[in-house]
Formats: sequence, C-alpha cells, structure tokens
Amino acid sequence: MKKFKKISGLSVLVTSILVLSLFQIVHLSHAQLYTESHIIHPSFKFFEYSEIKGTKDNISSISIQLPESNWTVTDIQMNISDISLSSEINIFEDIETGLETLWNRNSMFRTFALGTQLEILELTEIYGVFIKGYKTVEATEIIEFQIQGYDEGNYSPNNTIYRSIDLNISTNLDWYYQDFSSDPITLPIGNYSLVMNGTNLPQNYLAKYYWQKNTLNPQIPHLYTSSYITSWSTGIVNTSFLFKLNQRVERMYNPEDINMTSEFNGETYKIINGPKMGTGVLEIANISHVIGSTNVYIPFQINQTIELNFNYNYTIHLTNEFSTRSSAIIKENYDNEWTLFPIFSRNSPNYSIQFNFPKSWFNLTVYRKLSTEWENITSNTTINWDKRYIVIHNATIKDGADWKIVAYSPNINFDLVLNDLKWKPRQELQFSVFSPINEGNVTFDLINPLNYGFEEPIVKEVQSEETFFSYKIPSNSREGLYTIKIYWNNNTDAGIQSQVFDIIIPFTLDPMLIMIILVGIAIISTTGFASYKLVKRSRNIRKEHRQRIFNKYRDMLNLDYFIISDKESGLTIFDHLYGGKKFDSSLISGFLQAIRSFGIELTDSEEYTQTIKLDYMNLKILMSEFKNFRILLLMKDNPSHDFLDSIKILSYEIEKKFSSAISKFDGDLGPFIGIKELLEEYLETSLNSPLKVIKHQVKTSPDEKSMITRAVSIMKANNTDYFYVFNLLSTKKGFQTKDVEIILKLIKNKIFQLKKT
Repeated sequence: MKKFKKISGLSVLVTSILVLSLFQIVHLSHAQLYTESHIIHPSFKFFEYSEIKGTKDNISSISIQLPESNWTVTDIQMNISDISLSSEINIFEDIETGLETLWNRNSMFRTFALGTQLEILELTEIYGVFIKGYKTVEATEIIEFQIQGYDEGNYSPNNTIYRSIDLNISTNLDWYYQDFSSDPITLPIGNYSLVMNGTNLPQNYLAKYYWQKNTLNPQIPHLYTSSYITSWSTGIVNTSFLFKLNQRVERMYNPEDINMTSEFNGETYKIINGPKMGTGVLEIANISHVIGSTNVYIPFQINQTIELNFNYNYTIHLTNEFSTRSSAIIKENYDNEWTLFPIFSRNSPNYSIQFNFPKSWFNLTVYRKLSTEWENITSNTTINWDKRYIVIHNATIKDGADWKIVAYSPNINFDLVLNDLKWKPRQELQFSVFSPINEGNVTFDLINPLNYGFEEPIVKEVQSEETFFSYKIPSNSREGLYTIKIYWNNNTDAGIQSQVFDIIIPFTLDPMLIMIILVGIAIISTTGFASYKLVKRSRNIRKEHRQRIFNKYRDMLNLDYFIISDKESGLTIFDHLYGGKKFDSSLISGFLQAIRSFGIELTDSEEYTQTIKLDYMNLKILMSEFKNFRILLLMKDNPSHDFLDSIKILSYEIEKKFSSAISKFDGDLGPFIGIKELLEEYLETSLNSPLKVIKHQVKTSPDEKSMITRAVSIMKANNTDYFYVFNLLSTKKGFQTKDVEIILKLIKNKIFQLKKT
C-alpha cells in the first residue's frame, strides 16, 4: 500500500511537470468563444401623461378621486356654476324678556294656541325652526307645531296650514328644533305664521307649555304675535316669540363678490368670475405636486359664515415617470442597435406616453404586440426630431399589449493607443483608451487566434479622458495574431475600437524535458485514465455549479407571479407580483382546476402532488397541487429542473409550518405573512426583487466592495433608494456566474437586503 502511494505521488509529480511542459509547447487557452458583439443593458426613463375629467353637482366642497397615487399634478382647471347658498341659521329673535303659556286650566284662564308673524323677504326653503321654551312634567299630550298662513287684516294666523309636525319640546328651558327636513317647504315672498297648536289639550291645569318672547325691544319690531282661545285674537305689534330658521334662499353669488378662494398645496388661489351670475373659474397651472394618495381635496373659503352649494366640472393633468429595461448591441462596422421594452397600461380615458430619445439616435421604430405578432405602429405615433421625443397616443395604447422600441446610433469614434505591436508571453501588455466623453464604461476583451475571448471581460468606469489598461500575457499563450476589442458606452451612446498585435514565442526545447516526457509517457499510461476521470469529474462539478447559478438567475427573471391558494375553496392565501401585470389569482386557480381533467400535460405525478403546465400566449402557467393547497406560477419561459425541485422543497416547508392555518382558513391572510421569507430562502427571490444597501461591520473582499460601489452608483444615477440584480449585471458581457455568486453572498451577509414595499 505504501509502495502504491509512493508510485502515485511520483506519478502526480511527473505528470504535473509533464503537463506544465506541454503547456509551454501546446499553449492552451481557457476562454469562451467570442461572439463579435457586446451587449449592454442601460435603463431609460419614460413619461406617462393622464387627463382626468369629471362633473359633480350640488356639493359644498371639492374632492376628486385619482386612478393611482403618487402621480404629479401639473395643472387643474375647474368651471364652477350655480354658486348659491347651502343653508344658514337666520335669527329672527333670541332675546328673552318674558314667556307665554299655552294651557287649558278653566274657561277663564286658557290658551289653546300661540302664533307669531314670519316675514319672508325672498324665496326661501325652510328645513326647520328653532324655538325656545319648555313644558311641565304633566304635559304629556302630543300637540302640533305648524307653519300657517297670515291674516293681513287681523295680524294673526289664518286657517291655511302649510306644514304640521309633532311639537319637539322638553321640561328644560332650551332651544328645541322643529325638523321639517324630511319635507322642506319653499315659501315665496310674503307673511306667514309660526304656530304652537294645542287645541286638543284636555282640561288638565298642570299641563302647560311655555314659549319665550321678547316684548320690550324685539330685533324686528313690526312683527305681530297672537293667541287662540275660540278664535285668533288681533295681533299685537312690537312683540315676537323667540325663533330661528334653518333656511336656504335662492340667491346666486359671484365668487369675487364673496372673495371666494381655494387652497392647494399650501397656496391660495382666487376664483375669478365666470361669464354669468353664479359662475366662476379656477385655474392652477404650471405646478409640479405629488399628491401621494388617490384623493385630491381642494377646500374653499369665502368672507361669510354661510355655506355654499355649487356645481363644477374639472380637468386635471397628471404625469409620472418610470424606468424600463433595454439592451444595446455594439458590433464593429455596424450601427449600434438599441431595443427598449417599456411596460405601461392605460389608467384614464385620455392617456399617452412620451419618450425623450438621445440626439444621436435615428430610425426609431415602435412595435406593438396584441397576440403573437409584432406590429409596426410607428405611423400612429408622433416623432419630433427637432426636440427629440416620441409620443404614443391615447388611441394607440391597447390594454394587455406588449411594446418594443428599436433605434440605431452611430458607433462613436475614440482612440486606442498600443505603442508596440509585438509581445511575448509573461510581458505586461499596456495600452490606453481616450474616451469620447468623460463618463460611461470602457470594456476590454482580448481575442486569441482560436477566436476565444476573456471568460470575463475587464470593465473600467471612465474617470478621466484617458483610461489605462495593463494585462499580463499568460505564459501559456499561443503564438499568433491577437485582437484587442475595446467597447465604450454610456446610457445613450456606444462605440468600438480594435487593434491587432502579434505574440511571438521563441522555440526552445530542453533535452532534460525530452527525458521527462519519455518517463512521463510510461507513468501516464497507467495513471492517465484515472487522472482524466478526475479532471473530467472536476470540470463537470464546476460546470454543474455554474449551471445551477445560471438557472437561479434565469428562473427568477422568468417568474412573473407566485400564488398559493386554498385547495378546497380556491381562494388565494398568499400572492406576490415579481413582474408584468397582476391577475385575479382566484380566477386563474379556478380555471386550471376546471380544465385539469381534460389531460393537460402532467408531470411529476405523485400520491399527493400533481403539476399542471399550460402555455397561454407568452405565459407559462404551472399549478402544483399538494395536500391542502396549490402553488401557481406565471412565468415567461419553462423553469429549470432545479427550480421545480426547489418548489417541491418549498411545499414541504409550507406544509410543515402552515398546514394547520390553511386547514382553518377563513379569509384572514395574516397567518401567512411568513411565506414571503420562505420564498426568499428556497427560491432566492431577491434576484428579481428591489434591493437596498445596508452598511454592516462585515469584512468584504475587493470584488464585494466593487459590487457594493456599483450598486450605490446605480441608485444614485437613477435617483432611487433601491436597485435590481440585473442593474448590476448590465455592464457585463452576458451572464457571469462570479457576479451572481458575489451578489448572493452579499445578500446572505445582509449587506444587500430586500426593500420593503
């Protein structure tokens, strides 16, 4: 056994020497096939505009509902009409100097009714009357309070009754409201009477009703009062019972006459007179105010204590901005191709989109997809080449459509300086790049004679006009012509430069090396196969690891919507939107349940689980059934097997932690909040969720520090407090496993954390 270990150790040593020697001869290069183009993923801002209109009648304050919150109000236009009095309390008399008694004691001392003159000077609607008085405890009978006509000859009430209700009064001296609001009465100009009518009182001398009056100096001295025994007595002038009217007069107001103003965002705006009496106009223009809610409240003030009624129609203009993902292909001898995929949907009957495109872009084409084919609808848009913007109009925007904008820009020229065109292995390849603009990124890729490039191109952020690169040529480099590819880009422009140079390798072969090779051949013949197996296995493990990382990232970008529903009722107990539009989760669950029996593709069938997979338009809809719940997934593409395995593991954890709550589900979603943490643990949903940077006293590697710096720069550039993983990868050429591994580690160390929404 020891002898075998010695031979094995010797074979490893000799083999290592041999392999290193062969590297000197064969010059292998571990790299990836070069694709002749470089792809970047910048972010662009779009502006959406919405016009909200409406009409409201017979109101006293303005409150307007918006379709969405956090939009910016740019201007408000209102036309106000029928500005009239809402209601007011009109005091006729409130000073008390005495009182009058209504009772039925005997034939000598009795009064069956009391009345006071009511003078109406303009058309008036009466909602109620306040009177001041009280009654004795023994007064339990129901008597009437009435609005009657007026006898101009006798200065007393006549027999015409306009309204009659049960008298509202109690045993405490106070103001009591006689409510006519259920059947208000409108009185034209003229004289009327207010009557406390007790003609049905029994002969109970203890049952008394008192109405206070002013007989000394009434506020309206020419009013008359009267009493009724067998008939109405002639009225007495310069007296009045205490009463107040809750009334509304038919009177129109010009807003400037009553100093009518409104308040919005802390500013006061004057209501100017309209073209007719009782109309006005409010204009609040050139503002930029974020409401922060779905309700716009605009209070009004006037220089009187009365409350107004009015009608109004309004127009409110709103704007909002959002960012969209894109890709740009940079290729030598070709114009740069920019493709944007904005996501937007109508939120009002008048809705439009504007995109301000860069000065260098040309040949803009707008595509819309309603079913399966992209339709060129550029002719239905407005492109202003002078001011560099494009508008997608209201009539062109269709619900549920996908959008794509394609444009081109010229390759921006810049200088690549390489002083020497012949180099040797182990030398430090040095060159500099003069960027056209002092912003953006410079990406360096090196192409060898076999048309292989870097496994991960070197990216540098432009700090000044000249950017230096230094790269040590590997000792095992192949002899021949190499090409330096330099890509410069910012968010709106890009360019490419290349330079060809020679790597020359002097031929030398040491005699001792020949002997080592011969001895090595004999040893390799016995150990080579095993070594080959080990190397192959190691490469396969590394390849599988890279594939799993790639699958995690791809699966989370594919995932649009995650739903968990109660299997028995079909009701949603948890859902989370990761991209696209939100659907009715219960409707989707019921739909899949209904068609399950028709033999849609079934996979992974087990005793307790069953997965249904359905392709619908651009969506992959998957429903996995478990004991008492279902998991539904809406994805852009089919997920990997690793993802499906993670769903199975996730389902077991949900079963273990939430089975009891699901079986008792009564519509309360509170017990299922913790499912979101399980999604992050088993699916790593942070790869498709907004993240924020949290400072921690955790030691980080240079690569991790670079990734943190990149995240902070992206948030600063986008003026946000969050970023997405695809933002961090957008400056890279394609998908890089190392980047995602670094990001996952930063998430694990809680330096990158989910942003709460």
